[in-house]
Amino acid sequence: MTIGNPTTTATLAKTAQAAQKFNEVLVLMDDQTWTWGLVTTQLSHLKMEHVRLPSSIKIRQSWERLKHAARIIVAWESKGRSGGAMIEEILSVQPNFNVGERIIVLTTNPTHEDVVYFSELGVRRIVRLRNRDKDLIQAGRELSVHLTLEVGKDKIEEAWRKLHFILDTLPKVVPPAVLARVEDSVRKLKPEEFTARYLDAIAKVEMFKENDHEALKCWHAALDKNPNYYRAYHNLIEFHRLRGRPNDAIALMQKMHELNRQNISRLIGMGEIQMVLKDHQRAEFYFKSALDRDAYASGALNGLAEIRFHQGDLEESRRLLARSQLAYKTAVNLNQAGIDLVRKEKYEAALDHYTRAQYVLPQQDKGPLLFYNIGLCYTRWGRYRMAKEFLRIALIKEPNYKKAAKLLEQVELKVGEPQAA
Repeated sequence: MTIGNPTTTATLAKTAQAAQKFNEVLVLMDDQTWTWGLVTTQLSHLKMEHVRLPSSIKIRQSWERLKHAARIIVAWESKGRSGGAMIEEILSVQPNFNVGERIIVLTTNPTHEDVVYFSELGVRRIVRLRNRDKDLIQAGRELSVHLTLEVGKDKIEEAWRKLHFILDTLPKVVPPAVLARVEDSVRKLKPEEFTARYLDAIAKVEMFKENDHEALKCWHAALDKNPNYYRAYHNLIEFHRLRGRPNDAIALMQKMHELNRQNISRLIGMGEIQMVLKDHQRAEFYFKSALDRDAYASGALNGLAEIRFHQGDLEESRRLLARSQLAYKTAVNLNQAGIDLVRKEKYEAALDHYTRAQYVLPQQDKGPLLFYNIGLCYTRWGRYRMAKEFLRIALIKEPNYKKAAKLLEQVELKVGEPQAA
């Protein structure tokens, strides 16, 4: 190894800088020679710094660095992972990411299903590629236009994007004053003639106001205006799920699935609904279908892991959760199942459940809540010494856990008393 080699030093410095954040153009693409050749040539011609990353990159884990990219170019037909899967993960990490402006999709042979998928994801900048000189020149020009257009120039579109993010991230119960401000923001964007977008936003406001009849009326009117406004379908599906109507929700999801079978989050959603309906066989089908399209789909890994957990296949459950980037969500579900058993005074069953949960969950997802709940179970069962040990672990994991500290104080007073048999 040559110490002080200028090339090595420069490479390390550039790598260190990239590790902090990517503010260049980010290209998510496998090593597809002619496609990458076109992109890097065009970006170099425009004097735009750029970084290529493989489609297999874990976007969620790297998002703090990746989100600063000036533009993200996505190869739709990447071999390792589809462009749709990559964009869905971006949106799952940052729902308000400006897909329409900041993502450019490169595609070689888009199908009708792809076109629907583009619309569902909000992709608007699409460059079609053909490996012929004349077509490559044209594709290069189109790519150049997309790369150099100013982001956020259309103030109305920017206002709608921000409003959609607010509507999508409101809690289940919204304070009236907050909801009034949101509704006022929607009304200010009222067009001269009602559009599907406006009617859909009003429907969502009416849903939060619990005016369900009016909400449904607006959503149906939105879809009458524009049957291809997929956001209205998504919101209507979510409405049915929130109102405890899983069969209505899945009927709409299956209708959307007929138009686009590649949407991964919808497949996961259908699996989750089947879990609610206690149909684990159908749930497994949907989770596996999602994983067939994206082996990195954490929601599907979680769902399948929970099915295996309930089937008693703890090794497979553990393996699946080890691959998931969202295993904490399964930890929440398993915790809730244990709480339900404690409420029913099934203490032995609850402790067996928690023991199995501890085994399958990754170390980083064995949070203080799990140990607090085990301590609570032992407390309710009258086994205070064991309760004390688990409450101490909860406080080691989270020293400011007030509920655990309070329960520990109560338990310590009981330790000297006779233990339950």
